[in-house]
Formats: sequence, structure tokens, C-alpha cells
Amino acid sequence: MNRVKDVICPLDGKPCEKDCPDRYIDHPGGGCFLTTAQELGTKIIDLGGGDVGVLLTPKR
Repeated sequence: MNRVKDVICPLDGKPCEKDCPDRYIDHPGGGCFLTTAQELGTKIIDLGGGDVGVLLTPKR
């Protein structure tokens, strides 16, 4: 069985919404700049009011 893994939104922990305005239009599996940033090792911070912060802490 070949199951596609859902891309999870770092803000609400649920699969990417089909109508999310930030979703990549050319990736049918979902994802956006936030999921890409998270995959690269950043921490996503919901600042409220629709604002989001991205924190990258270098590994030693």
C-alpha cells in the first residue's frame, strides 16, 4: 500500500487546508513557506493576529 503522508501545518498541527492562501499551488500534497521553513529546521512561532515568526537556531 502506498499512502501519501499529509503535510502538517505548523500553526494548528492539522493537515494543510485546501483553501489556505499560503499553500503552494503546484504541490497537490500541500505545504507552504512555513512547512518548508520547518523542514529546514526552524521553529515556527504564532505571534497572533495573523503574524508568524520563524526562528533559526544554529546547531553547534
